[in-house]
Amino acid sequence: MKILSIGNSFSEDAQAYLKGVCAAAGEEILCANLYIGGCSLVRHHMNMKKGIADYALVINGGEKVLRDYTLKEGLLYEDWDVITLQEHSLRSSEICHFEPYLSELIESAKELCPKAKIALHMSWGYGKSKLTAMKQSGMLSTEEMFDKVAKNYLTALKNSKADFVIPSGKVLKRLWVEGYNVHRDDQHTSLGIGRYALALTWMRVLFGKSAVGNSFRAFEAFVSREEIEAAQKAVDDICVPYK
Repeated sequence: MKILSIGNSFSEDAQAYLKGVCAAAGEEILCANLYIGGCSLVRHHMNMKKGIADYALVINGGEKVLRDYTLKEGLLYEDWDVITLQEHSLRSSEICHFEPYLSELIESAKELCPKAKIALHMSWGYGKSKLTAMKQSGMLSTEEMFDKVAKNYLTALKNSKADFVIPSGKVLKRLWVEGYNVHRDDQHTSLGIGRYALALTWMRVLFGKSAVGNSFRAFEAFVSREEIEAAQKAVDDICVPYK
């Protein structure tokens, strides 16, 4: 399967372990991230319209990095099976930020990659040290951000021609509620259980394989057996294969 994310650092987190986790489940993938840090849908939309070459195309979590790509060049780089889109995490708190940019990006993606399925990559809530930023975006707590973001991604799915949602935010909220450290800076995911849970979530949704028993262990930070089992159970409880 060939997977392209039109994203930012949150899709970077999601793809960090994705190839390895899928390989452990017996699935071969090529994953790529059209990366601009902090990028929003409105900026992706502007870049598409103007052909701006601001992207790094990051292959397989950093095995290869191509610079100065346009969004169109990224879409034409491979015959993609799945293309993911996401809004900037703070802007995801208001559904008004998604349109018309999301639908027009989907239209462009489908025109250039007609066989590809379009997925929305649900982002997640920030930790307590980012409370000021959350309040400025109309959210009073980590829990409220998790909940608002999840609701808006499901609404965006209904309002657009996207095919399915990858519920990363729901899985991370479950682990956060259970007391696990899913953040590394109260914004991005931790290099251990956070990134692991994201990769398992994508694998489960894309391939329908159970997360329980996945043997991937090439983590960038320590992950305990308890954390591994908690992440695997959360993914299997929450995620539904898209096929």
